[in-house]
Parts: sequence; C-alpha cells; structure tokens
Amino acid sequence: MSARVVTAQVSRYLSSPRMTPYLRAASNDRELALALYQWNLQLAAALQEVLGVVEVVVRNSIDEQLRAWNPTRGRDHLTGQDYPPEWTTLPAAPLAGLVASAVRQARDHAKAAQGSREPKHPRRNAPVCHDDILAQLTFGLWRKLLPPANPKKAGLQALWTHALADSFPHVGQDPANQTIAAEVLVHGRLDRIVKLRNRAAHMEPLLEANIPGRLSDCMHLLGYVSPHTRDWCAGMSRVTEINNTRPQP
Repeated sequence: MSARVVTAQVSRYLSSPRMTPYLRAASNDRELALALYQWNLQLAAALQEVLGVVEVVVRNSIDEQLRAWNPTRGRDHLTGQDYPPEWTTLPAAPLAGLVASAVRQARDHAKAAQGSREPKHPRRNAPVCHDDILAQLTFGLWRKLLPPANPKKAGLQALWTHALADSFPHVGQDPANQTIAAEVLVHGRLDRIVKLRNRAAHMEPLLEANIPGRLSDCMHLLGYVSPHTRDWCAGMSRVTEINNTRPQP
C-alpha cells in the first residue's frame, strides 16, 4: 500500500477537524501534516513525563505545609473540633472556602476508586484517607491557592505568607525574584504549566506552544521546591530532544 493511501486513511479516521491545524501548518501537504501529528503525540508524551513530576512535587510540597499550618488555626467553632493536620477532613479559613468544592469532588472520586480495587489490592478494604483524597485533587487547584499579581479573593495573601511560601523555599534564588514578588512568580509559572498540561493531556496541537519557555517554567518551579529534584528531572527529560525533531517542509 502506498504512503499516500496510508496517509489518506489515517487522516480520515483522525478526522478533518483534528487534522486541520496540522494541514495549515504544513501548507496542505498531507504527509507532512501527518508527520506533524505524530510529532505532536510524541512531544505530548514527553511533556507528560515532566509535568507528572511537577504536579506530584508541587502537590506534596504544598500538602506538607498545609498539614503543619491547619492545626495552628485552633478549633472549628461549628463542630468544636480541633483543626487536624489532615486538612482535607476539616480545613480552616481561608483554606476552607478555596478547596471545599474540589475536596468534595476528590472524595467522591476516591470512594469510587476504593470500590473498584481488585480483590488482591493491598488496600482493598481500607477506608478513604487524606492521601487518597489528595491524589484525586486536580493540578489546577494548587494554582487557585496561590495569589496572582492582583488577588481578588481575600485570604490568598495570608495563606501564602503563613503557609504556602514555605512550599517553595528556593524561589528567592531566582533572579526574577528581584523584580517580581515570589508568590506572583510562582503563580505565573504554575498558571502557564497548568494550561500546557491541559493541552498535552487532551492531545491538542502544540504547534504554537512555547515549549522551551514552558520547560523552563517546569524546571524553575521544581527548583523552587528542590534543586536536586529539578536536576534529576532535567536529566531524564526528552522534551528538548523531541521538540527539535519537528518535521519541516
């Protein structure tokens, strides 16, 4: 079967709407468009490796500080309970208003995951715990907890100052911190990373994405938490290598 026939068949079943951006980038050269699509898949996969590390590291670093901060907030006046380290169980203000909906949804997903465990799963009958809920929270939630340049929600700056700043202990080493507030710097990088992650996860075109810039955001953000983790992730990343293989006319 000729390459032209294969290209036509594959393009047909990938669908015209999906292939349109690639055809535009390839000046309607169908074989080049399909090569670009394949490159896009490979690049998205390589990005997911790095983004997966960033998500877990940021999540766990923020969680560590919230576990320390939540019990310092005293007692919930409605229930009379002390605020526990497991903040997803009973978060104090202002955290409560920021995470309530996300935690409810994550708990539902954690319960569903619990019910679908295989019979030989080591936690087959284990109750849903804080770590189960934490694992179900979306990447975008952590961006929501960080104050942007002009925060519209009261309490974001206080949460940063008293808890989340310690999640990124090395942010002060970034020269950009001389002109941009640490919290704004972290929020900006995380915001761009979350948007890229959503595109890569849904296999959307990355043809116009600033891949070097977003990879830099990832490495900086990891470095704010742990320079050693940043260096490890940079050493295993395939992003630059694959990005440089983009098919050309």
